Amino acid sequence: MAICFLLLMTLISAEVKSPEERLQILRAQLKEQKEKIAELKFEKTDILKNIQELDKEISLNTELINVLKRKKEITNEEKKNIELLMNEIHYRLQEKREILGNRIKEIYIHGPLHPIEVILLSYSFSDALKRVKFLTIIADQDKRVLDEIERLEERLQLQNERIERKAEILDEILYEVKDQEIALAKTKKEKNEYLNEIEGESKKAVAMSKEMEKAMEDLEKLIKSLSKQEITPGSRYFAEKILKLPVDGMVSGYFGKKREEKYGTETINRGIDIEVPWGTNVEAVAPGKVVYSDNFLGYGKLILIQHGDGFITLYSHLASASVENGTEVEAGDFIGQVGQTGSVKKPSLHFEIRKNGKAVNPFNYIKL
Repeated sequence: MAICFLLLMTLISAEVKSPEERLQILRAQLKEQKEKIAELKFEKTDILKNIQELDKEISLNTELINVLKRKKEITNEEKKNIELLMNEIHYRLQEKREILGNRIKEIYIHGPLHPIEVILLSYSFSDALKRVKFLTIIADQDKRVLDEIERLEERLQLQNERIERKAEILDEILYEVKDQEIALAKTKKEKNEYLNEIEGESKKAVAMSKEMEKAMEDLEKLIKSLSKQEITPGSRYFAEKILKLPVDGMVSGYFGKKREEKYGTETINRGIDIEVPWGTNVEAVAPGKVVYSDNFLGYGKLILIQHGDGFITLYSHLASASVENGTEVEAGDFIGQVGQTGSVKKPSLHFEIRKNGKAVNPFNYIKL
């Protein structure tokens, strides 16, 4: 029992990563991914798999940029706190110096009294003792003020060194963010060039079309296995046809068959495509439970939400997902951000509604 508990604690502690460790892991993963893509250029691999590997690099790059930006925010906040502390120390230092300055001024004006003078000017022996004690107290107070000034100056120096280090860290973060943003733009460009190359060659375009058909079949099987028939609060949204679009944007692809005259191929759009800027927030269209949140070949980063009565909604080509398997969501909840993952050439959201595994026209359930 003790061994099992110890093993569990070891596994838990192994999962907990500091922000710096997380950065190191992301950098290492990104390096490995770049090497993998470089190797794939010399191998014969499936088109969709190549696209998926490019998407992984884009995703890792985006995550690294976001982690760096969060670190920048934290460092900036720490820098502000140090500056506030420095201002407080500086104020107290000025206060103590002023006290000591006034004391020195008094001594200069009235002159320091020797203990013998104090005794001779006293009216009685008792009065003389009181005066000597008073002088001792003043001397002790002066010493305490001097000691405190010294301590405050040391603290001010220490905080100054800390703020200089934070400024250096910020410069390093900003440089790396800029570097990663350039790398991200380059990878996005490479992906678009690859998609343009496929579109420009009939053999590759037909091959990709067949790969997408296979990916759709695999997705169909997955959705059927996840469909549940019980009536839930989410299923009411479909019965009453009161859904809202998951994003506000221009619909660029409609439900149904589409023929590509250039290559004589026919594709079926099982949902709708909405063009919106990269990073646009995506909302759940009805209450439900997330049953899939991961990459899927051809669809990029994909989320499936089960709403009951056989209804499942699909959100794909995401840049990021903010929900995991098992997450309960309400209508309008933020679930992810629009991206360009999978087989799309522009940032857009592909949205589907499935009833008992079968694709249905989303506009039959959306309240316009």
